[in-house]
Parts: sequence; structure tokens; C-alpha cells
Amino acid sequence: MSQIPLDSSHQDYLALSLLVASILGRAGGYEALAVHVPALLRQAFDEVIDAPRTNRFTFAEIEKTEKTYLGTKVEILFRNYLGVPKGSILDMSIDGTEIDIKNTTGRDWMLPREVVGRPAVLIRSNEKTAKCDLGLVVCHRDYMRSSTNQDGKGQLRADQHANIWWILRNHPYPRNFWEVLSLRERNEIIAAGGGTNRIAALFEKIQRQPISRHQVQALAQQSDYMKRIRRNGGARDILAPKGVAILWGSKDRELIDLLNLGPVTPEEFISVRPADATEEKILKNAGHID
Repeated sequence: MSQIPLDSSHQDYLALSLLVASILGRAGGYEALAVHVPALLRQAFDEVIDAPRTNRFTFAEIEKTEKTYLGTKVEILFRNYLGVPKGSILDMSIDGTEIDIKNTTGRDWMLPREVVGRPAVLIRSNEKTAKCDLGLVVCHRDYMRSSTNQDGKGQLRADQHANIWWILRNHPYPRNFWEVLSLRERNEIIAAGGGTNRIAALFEKIQRQPISRHQVQALAQQSDYMKRIRRNGGARDILAPKGVAILWGSKDRELIDLLNLGPVTPEEFISVRPADATEEKILKNAGHID
């Protein structure tokens, strides 16, 4: 568990405990949130990077304006995930309380003047470490650093981070595999040949790590990327004789759980070479390896 709640003596404990309980309830509980929010962040990064259409693979390659849009994308996905409406002043409304949603890929969050005295959901993600934070704070004026921006946006002072109720703290989210590959490894995958061969090279090289469908589509370079994965001419035909299985979070949930490979969302794939005779038998019986 990576939760760090506020102490019950904190001035904002009651208000934030009610919001945290509502958020967890709408998310389906802590365990569900701890899987789906990290996957939501991976989705946001992948959709903004847009590798299938832009031939870019990492966050560092995108434009400054797109990095700003990432915050809007996270806001939209998070609000839709909870199934709550947009507020009349701030980004969402939960049980009649207006709450701002702020995302950062750095240390601090830029907060608008409208949020002063109101609660905010703070989300932070780091593509290099693949770790994320999700917390709530009431943005009291004395928590804020004075703003010099024309739009009046300010920052939560570093010494006030102790007033954040962390729901997720230093929590892993699905890694962008391009961030951990060397340039040589990246070139080897890209140079493997057609889309099917590139996908096979990817899943043979990166095993037991969830890979999003957006990243698979980027390598397939076609809308029907699933054709490049399936048997009957896909990457599974290349890897099955080598003893490597490709499992899909949507269709192979029982196998993923049986092999203790999770969490893998329905939007992700994971490859695995059996670690022992038991795993080999399971994957052979399921027809995933030869």
C-alpha cells in the first residue's frame, strides 16, 4: 500500500477523508484505483506522444504545447474514470464539492487563483522512473507561494507538501519501454523488418512487463495492429516456437493471474517465457507456446 493519509488531528482531515472515501468508492476501491489510475497515466502519455502517427517514442520528443496539453488529457481521463461532472468553477464536482485537478511531470503544480481555499487533486508522474503520485490538498492561501504570473497561477510551497493526503505515493505505473531501451536495442527492434517482425522483436526483448496497445500499434504501423499479434501470420507464430507467449489483458486474464504477472489492464499486453516446468505446461496447454 502506498497511501499516506493525514493525521486525524489535521485541520483538513475531515473534509479530505470524505473526499478520499468518495473517490475510492467511485473507483471501485483502493486496489482498483491503484491499477486504473497508473494505466490512465500511461494512456495519457501514449496518446499525446502519438507514436503511430508521429514516429516519436518518448515524452522528451514532444512539443512544449503538447506537454501542456498532457495535463488536460489527464484531467479528462481522471474525471471520466470517476464518472463525475465538470464543476462550474473547477475541473470536477464530487458530492457537490468543486475540486481542481492538476498534473505535473516536474516537482510542483501550477494552481489557479480560483482554487485558493478549495481542494485539489494533485497528480505527478515521471517517465524516467515510471513512478506516480496522487494526492489531495486543501489549497489554503498560506500554503501557496506568491504568484508573479500574469494569469495569477501559484504553486504549493514545498514545505506545505506535508499537508497533502497521499492516495498513491511513489507508486509504479506502466513504463514506456522506449525509455529503458538503449539506442542499439531500439534500432534492433525497428530494424527487425515489417510490423509483425518488429512486434515479435519487442515482445521477445521485453518480457513480464505490460506494454500498452498504443505502443504496439506504433510498431505495427497499421490500424489493425491485432493482426500483427495473432496466430496465423502474426508475432505469436514467430515467438511460440521459441517458448515465448504473448498474453492480452482483455482475453487472457485467467492465465495472467495464474502466472502472477499482473497487474495488466485490458489495454495492455505482456509476454513471458516460462520460468519452470509448471509454467511451461500451463502455457502449452493454453496453446500459447509450442
